[in-house]
Amino acid sequence: MKFDEKQKVALIKECKALLDDMNLVQAKKFVESAPVVVKADIGKDEAEKLKEALSKVGGDVVVE
Repeated sequence: MKFDEKQKVALIKECKALLDDMNLVQAKKFVESAPVVVKADIGKDEAEKLKEALSKVGGDVVVE
């Protein structure tokens, strides 16, 4: 949904690490275009792990 500006670099690096097909430039654009869907049609366990990882680095995440 949104992110802490102070944690932007950490969030970009985490998105790059979590999303296999994303390079650093794509991760930066992805983070800056928030709110965005990170992953769709995934299991609840995977969604919670993703939420936890992104929240740790300053992301405000909503699982629907």
